[in-house]
Amino acid sequence: MMKLTPFKALSLILLGTALNAHAAINLDRTRIVFPEGDKASSLKVDNQSKTLPYLALSWIEDENGRKEDSHFMALPPIQRIEAGASSQVRIVKQAAVGQLPKDRESLFYFNLREVPPKSGASEARSVMQVAMQSRIKLFWRPKAITKKPGDQSEMRMEITATATGLSVHNPTPYYITLAWLSKNAKTQLPGFDSLMIAPFATASTSTGDYHGSYYSVGYIDDYGALKKVDVTCAGKAPCQLSERKGQNNAQAR
Repeated sequence: MMKLTPFKALSLILLGTALNAHAAINLDRTRIVFPEGDKASSLKVDNQSKTLPYLALSWIEDENGRKEDSHFMALPPIQRIEAGASSQVRIVKQAAVGQLPKDRESLFYFNLREVPPKSGASEARSVMQVAMQSRIKLFWRPKAITKKPGDQSEMRMEITATATGLSVHNPTPYYITLAWLSKNAKTQLPGFDSLMIAPFATASTSTGDYHGSYYSVGYIDDYGALKKVDVTCAGKAPCQLSERKGQNNAQAR
C-alpha cells in the first residue's frame, strides 16, 4: 500500500475539490483618513455575489495588529449582506482618541472578513470554502496638522542614495507609503516591497544591483492613488524630487 505524505495527500484532496477563493465582499476604498473634527467615517461595503448572501465581520486593530475598541469602533461588528446588495460600516471614534499624539498621525487598521453561507451536504464534499479578509490602513489626523487643499507633504521626503539603495527620511507629521520604485519609470525594481515611513522617521530600501543617478518613486496619496516622483541623485548630497506630469492616478494600497 502506497503511503501518502501530507503534501501528496493534500494535493489529491485539492485535485478533487473546487476551490472558491474569490472575494465577494468588497470595500469602496483602500485607506481611511479620519480627521479629528469628524465624529465617524462611513465605508460602503458591496456583496458582489449575484446569488449568495454573506456575513461581514468588522473590527479595528492597533498598529501592532491587536484588536482594540478604545479608540475606534466598527459598527455593526457583524451584518448580513444579501446577494448583489450594498451596506455600510461606520467607524466611530471613542473618548481615548483624546490621548493620541497631537503633533502627528496615529496608525490603526480596519478589517473586514466575509463569511460565506454553509454549503449543502452534497456540495460540501466537492467545494472548499475560503473566507477572504480585507485589511486597510486607518490614519487618525489631529486638527493641529490638518492638510490644506493641494498640500503634497510627500514631496518633502528627504531621499539619499546609499551603498545598498536609498535612505528615506520623513520630516512630516504624516505617514508616507512608498509603493513604487523604478530605474526607468516603467518597470518596478525586482524585489521591491512597499515601504511605510512613520512621521519624523527614517527607513531604507534596497535597490538591488542598480545604483544609478535616477529613480522613479511612487507614493500613495490620501485617496489611495499612486503618485510618481522623479528622483535625481548625485553623490552623497540629498536627491532632488520633482513631480511626474501627466501620470494616471492608479489605485494602490
